[in-house]
Amino acid sequence: MKIHARGHENVRATHAKTLEITGERDITARATCVVGVGAAFDAEGLALMRGPVAVRLSAGPHVATGTAVVNPHHEVTDRLVLRRSEHASPDTFAFRSTLVASDLDPDFAAALADPANEVTLTLTETGPRRPLVLVHRRDLPEPTGRPGLLWREADASVDLDAARVPAESRTALADGGVIAASVSGPLEGVSQAAGAWLADAAGHGARFEVRGDATGTVPALLAAGLPVAPAVHLGRTDRRSLAAPPHAELLRTASVPVVFRAPAADLGVLAEVLAGSFEDRRIAVPDGDADLGHGVSWLPLPEAVAAVEEGEEERVFVLAPPERGAWNVDLRPLLPLLVEQGVTARTLSTVLRPFGISRRDLYDALGDAPGTREKSAREKGARDKGARDQGRGEKKE
Repeated sequence: MKIHARGHENVRATHAKTLEITGERDITARATCVVGVGAAFDAEGLALMRGPVAVRLSAGPHVATGTAVVNPHHEVTDRLVLRRSEHASPDTFAFRSTLVASDLDPDFAAALADPANEVTLTLTETGPRRPLVLVHRRDLPEPTGRPGLLWREADASVDLDAARVPAESRTALADGGVIAASVSGPLEGVSQAAGAWLADAAGHGARFEVRGDATGTVPALLAAGLPVAPAVHLGRTDRRSLAAPPHAELLRTASVPVVFRAPAADLGVLAEVLAGSFEDRRIAVPDGDADLGHGVSWLPLPEAVAAVEEGEEERVFVLAPPERGAWNVDLRPLLPLLVEQGVTARTLSTVLRPFGISRRDLYDALGDAPGTREKSAREKGARDKGARDQGRGEKKE
């Protein structure tokens, strides 16, 4: 995307933390971050950009380049600001910028101070994108702002109430697109096909944003590849609450995932609470990517605790149940149905691993299903036929 502006006699380009292009036609010498004036912004195009971007600023023969990351919560106004810091105010289009005003050499700054020169800022996504699933309940108002635009311009749409999910949605997942998913009620009541599709989306590394969920627990479970229920919700907590007997007992013994919001630094208390099984437990932690929606990474709990830095903000975590509780909720009868809906065994293996279900457990369970046995028998018959045909060919020779 190209943004065109003009030079201005008051451009100084000395700000060491930001770079800005404004729609205003006049500035004072105090606007040391401004490098162009009179810009016209494509609000829709800017709102649809996500993730890392390459930055290129040019004026006459002068060119400067850098990189930045689109602020997930930016709002398009009459100014576009790039910041070197992590500051993510709504007027910040992108942060972690490696190009700010003071990086421009004196000749470049002089060119920007000439009103006769056109100034062009080019922003190019460098990806690759992860899929983004926007879940909207039809009994709520349509999403507004940037999420609403992404919803309306989505690459595919999915009705989670339908018996089957359209095939084009899988293409959008594979391409890292935006999928608008609608549902009439709570996600606990979606069809088996919809549940399988949500799990498949998580297997593709999708991020999730759920309209009307203020806690972040539902998108965290979906991003972790887990159903919304069964799960234990502890809500907002801290190290003292996590160590308290009622919560501690749930963390130790719950046979389903436990989801909670807490300061990242408080994860360390789980080493004491889960004494004896700490080394074997896994936890889904936010992936840290600057993008819309909730994305997670599954880590061994000790690794997650070691990676936490003091002072990190509150996050939503999903603690996997102990392995001994893996089949307390018997998922085996559902597996053949999920396979019939197009969910691959590989995706199922990824999704069920946090429950302590190994790939061998999965294939054993699938092997017990009539449909799977019939398919295995057909495959075995085909292999035997191939072997017989090959044997006949060898005899003829």
